[in-house]
Amino acid sequence: MKSAYAVSDLHMFCRRSEWESHLPAIHEAASKADLFVFNGDTFDFKWTSLPSVEETIERAIEFLRDFAAAYPTCRVHVNLGNHDHVQGFMDALEALSCKAENLTWHPYFLRVGSALFLHGDVTIRKMDHDKLERYRAGWLRRHRKQGRFKNQAYDAAFRARAHVAVSKLAFPRRLTMRRLSAYIDDIGHGAQEGIERVYFGHTHVPMGGHEYRGVTFHNGGAPMPFMEFSLLKAYV
Repeated sequence: MKSAYAVSDLHMFCRRSEWESHLPAIHEAASKADLFVFNGDTFDFKWTSLPSVEETIERAIEFLRDFAAAYPTCRVHVNLGNHDHVQGFMDALEALSCKAENLTWHPYFLRVGSALFLHGDVTIRKMDHDKLERYRAGWLRRHRKQGRFKNQAYDAAFRARAHVAVSKLAFPRRLTMRRLSAYIDDIGHGAQEGIERVYFGHTHVPMGGHEYRGVTFHNGGAPMPFMEFSLLKAYV
């Protein structure tokens, strides 16, 4: 069995994320892993604190290039989420993957053996793959750096811990698993096709191996203030 790790929802470069404090653990895991998955919303181009989306893309690619180079025996996979489903980033990822032999990117999901990795934005409502593609297409059109006033409003909401309550209300455990299960069946990677474990993010609500219809679901949460977060050891 391969040594594998997955991390979701770092939202790097968003000022409300505490991603930097978790980098030592991420690097430590990659140093001993055969497989490492950045499982969507690794970067946040909408809420970036950098001067522009373009500069954020450059910094994101620099991070991934250096990460892959530092751990040449580790296979690095980059799944996209809604916040990093940006055309300029995808173009740059494609160019990087042609140069970095141990880095591969995936717009929607990755299967390795009996494990499936996906971001999890299919949990916002019941979606098949066509609906997910249409949802992501909307994000392609909306990806603009948000201004000072919207950021200040979100800062206030975070201080009030509104984001914690909203995530828990929007993504109850059983409904989340039911929507994920419907999606993985639609793409042909459900329990009947040999999937035993699904690693996902997006909800920012931790889930520690709860079972639904023969599949266990795992979510490490998000490194946001007042929220739980963990790097997931994956079994593939």
